[in-house]
Formats: sequence, C-alpha cells, structure tokens
Amino acid sequence: MGEAIAFDDGIEYPTSDGRPVAETPLHYRRLADAAHALMALFDPQPGVYVGVNMLVYDEPGNPRRHLSPDIFIAFGVEDRYRDIFKLWEEESPSFVLEMTSKTTHQEDDRKKVRYAHWGVSEYFLYDPRAEYVKPPLKGFSLVGTVYRPMSTRTLPNGETGLWSETLRLYLWLKGPELRFYNPETGRDLRTPGEEAARADAEAARADAEAARADAEVARRRRLEAEIAELKKRQRSG
Repeated sequence: MGEAIAFDDGIEYPTSDGRPVAETPLHYRRLADAAHALMALFDPQPGVYVGVNMLVYDEPGNPRRHLSPDIFIAFGVEDRYRDIFKLWEEESPSFVLEMTSKTTHQEDDRKKVRYAHWGVSEYFLYDPRAEYVKPPLKGFSLVGTVYRPMSTRTLPNGETGLWSETLRLYLWLKGPELRFYNPETGRDLRTPGEEAARADAEAARADAEAARADAEVARRRRLEAEIAELKKRQRSG
C-alpha cells in the first residue's frame, strides 16, 4: 500500500492508493506539463499549495475516505511539504483538475459530488484523447452546493477557452494539449519542454555574445598592434 503516516490513536493514513499516476504515457505527459506550469507560477507565492496526485482525506479517523485529484490548488495554507492533505487541518482546495481516461471517466460524477461537498470553487475535466469528455475540456463553477457549467470565452490571443476566476488564468486547448494563458503576461505558462528550449536559446545567445565580445577584443588588439607598428616605423624613418 506504500508509505503510511500515523494520526491520533495510531490510525494510519496511506500516502498512496496503489494506482498509477497516469493511465498512459500521454496522460502522464499532459499531467506533468500542467503540474509544472502551475507549480512554477504558484509555488513561489506564499500560502498557496499545488497538490499532484495526492490523497486528500475528508473524514477524521477514516483512512478509506479519500480522493486523489490529479491536480488541486489550495490557498491560505501553511507553506510546507505534505505527504497527504487532510481537509480538517487545511483550507479546502479552490481548484481541481481531473484528467479523464478509460479507467476514471465513470468516477467523474461521483467525484463532482464530493468536490462540491468540500467546497471546491472550480472543477475542470480534461480528456487528452477526447474519448469520453465532449468537448474534451469542461469547467464547472460551484454555485451554492451545485456545479454549473462554465461558458467558453474568447482569449486575448484570439483562441477559445475557459476562464478560471480562482487562478486568474484561461484554460484552453492548443490542439489536444491543455494550456494555461496568463492575461497579465500575455502568454501561456511554459511547459518543461518550452523551459528547456528557452534555456537552450538563452545559452546560445550568451555563447554568441561571448564570441562577439572575443572577436571584438581580438580586433582591437590587432588594431593596436598595427598602430604600434606604424608608429615604430615612423620613428625609425
């Protein structure tokens, strides 16, 4: 069952439910990209916690009462690492993103009821293969105790997506790929691949600048040598 931690009267709350993080390599890639983007944005902000495939317990003393959102974000919480997330000790997540797959799509309605009970303000469903969710990206806002479907909006970049009031970001699909558009910066949050490409480009620019600087130094030295040689000839003549 994996590592477990004790709570109160020796009750153990597992840190894993034994299920894989993602059903397919594609689901894992999409989950990793989304998690990286959101962690890069929110981890530096105090009191914000981004949980990825973490067990969330909602009933003290009951280690079987849990869900494992693919990604959740909670605000107003302590800045620390966690093995599990216990709702009776924390602020409830405000945002949940679930990636739908063959083995999970039948759980979506049950989870939606639980998330509403938790008070999760926004619940998003994303189907990387567009097999079970039509359209493959849906968003729901909690109104009272019931989720209402979000309406699509036109993003500043001209694309169509969903606005997350909680995150202050747009969620949209670039082809089949889930992206997060930040209206403050006017661009999408970067994926790990884009971060690596950006780092490579910056390194290439730095190398080119260093090469230009070295060439300029060499040119000045040649010019100084030529001037010195010319002065020497003038003196000797």
